[in-house]
This record gives sequence, C-alpha cells and structure tokens, in this order.
Amino acid sequence: MAEQAGIGADDIKQVQDYVRREFSSLMRPLKWIAYHYTGGGAAASILDEGKIRATNILYMDDGREIQHSLDFFLRAMALRLEQRPGPTSSALNDVIAEYLSRVGGTVPPDIWIATLTTVRDDADQWQPPSAAGHGVALGFAPAGLARAADAGGVLLAPCCYDDATKLAIMGRGLEVLERLYERRLRNNPRGAADAEPLVRYVVRELALFGALMKRSDLAHENEWRLILCNPSQTAAGARRITALPKGDYTGLYIDIDLADAAERLPIAEILIGPSPMQQMTARAFRTLLYKHGYDRVDVVSSQATA
Repeated sequence: MAEQAGIGADDIKQVQDYVRREFSSLMRPLKWIAYHYTGGGAAASILDEGKIRATNILYMDDGREIQHSLDFFLRAMALRLEQRPGPTSSALNDVIAEYLSRVGGTVPPDIWIATLTTVRDDADQWQPPSAAGHGVALGFAPAGLARAADAGGVLLAPCCYDDATKLAIMGRGLEVLERLYERRLRNNPRGAADAEPLVRYVVRELALFGALMKRSDLAHENEWRLILCNPSQTAAGARRITALPKGDYTGLYIDIDLADAAERLPIAEILIGPSPMQQMTARAFRTLLYKHGYDRVDVVSSQATA
C-alpha cells in the first residue's frame, strides 16, 4: 500500500474502495495474444530469466505519457473548482498543486509498468526497437498471462483512451479527497496544516489510473499494461529496484516474474522484426526456445515494411 503515515483507517478504506470500484469499471478480459515489442537482446533475456522489465512511471521512453495523465488530473481539478467554488475547494487545490510541483523530486511514484499490445506485426510498433538495432515481439497467451500476473501480484489492464472517462475517474477521486479533507478540517484544528499526508496518499493512489491513461489518438494501439503498485513500501520490495543506464540519464525498473512452476513463460508466438538479418535472428530464437524446453511456439518473421 502507499505511504499511510497520519492517515486514519476509515480514510484508507474509503480511498481503497474508490480505487477498486474505478479499476473494476475499466477492466475487460484479455482475449487475444498480447505482444511485447522490444529489442532482440531484451527478448532473449526475458526468455532466459522468465521475467519482464517494468519501468518506473517517470522513466517511460515517451515522457509525454505521464504528462498526459497529469494534464487530465489538472483539468479535473479546475473543473471541480468551477463546479464547487469556495474556500475549501480552493485551499485543497493549492495543497494538491504544491505537492504535484514536488512529486518525484526525491523519490518517484511507486508505480512500475510493462507495456503490451494486441496489435500483431505492426510497422509503428517495430520502429522503436528497430531504431536501436532489431526488434522481436514476444506474444503472450491471454489466459496464461492473466494467471502469471495474478500469481505475481501484478495488475493486467487495458489502457484508457476515452477522455470523458479519464476526467470522470479523476473527478470522482477528487470528490473522495475533498470529502476526507473537509472532515479533517471539522475534526482537527490543525486539519489544514496537516493536510499534506492525506493529499500525498490519495494522489499516489490515483497514480494507478494515470498509468492507464493514453492519448485518444493512439487508441488503435490497443495497449495493455502490467502494473506493479507500491512494491518499495517494504525493504524487500525496495531491493528489487534496479538502475537502467540510458544515453543521457539513469532510469529505474523492477523485474516482474511471469514464469510458472516449470519456469515457462506463457509464450504463444514470437515475431521477428524487419531487418536485413531477419532469418539469423529467427534461427537464434528457435534455438533459445529449444534451450528452455518450449514446444509448439512458432517463430514468425515479420511481413511489415521496415
């Protein structure tokens, strides 16, 4: 669970009830193979280790994603103040804005994401891994992936592309926060001064929904995400955090274990991205499948245009 210092048990229950209710409203069953497009080296490591890398929400390759979620949260704040003008709403918005201006400055939100898509052999999806060399897409069977996520305490959920839904979810979260904030003011003379722990807790819980929000013009990507929430709230969880050196900065990730008791991933198909040496990569992955005892998994060369 997120940091809870100074938060009452009833406050936590109300927030968690809201999170479960809203998350359930976004869920639908995964019915198709979900592909994780990545580089050849990363794909080989996933097969070798039975784990997939979940990147911290602040270190996604496309920084516009977290900004998109933040923009909708700010829009929901402005709409709430317009609908309920008054000193309480205004004061709460000020506390939230102050916290958001500092969020991630020392420790990033404890949300970790691995991305997948049900779109098979897509030229746009091949571009990022191909730019770094050559791409490979691991296709995970839907039922097996769902079981692996559940066993590992990981959420498997579709991204939300509908703008009205994004605003509604954030708005209802703000309603919960304002209700708790108002009660704190009534019951505690120092309520306003002590509001930051409450705001910090609720906003960090809302980060789960931020992890699912994508621009509406990208709906054709049909992206799904494996989401690990708040693992570093324990010392053992914090030790799972690993540095990821990039060209001009250092990122963070946590490995998610997707292998079953037989150390097998729920792999249904492997796609080899377009490249001049495509067939060599295909042979390599057939050998890796044999090495790890996978059978009945096809290795297919992409027909997409490089």
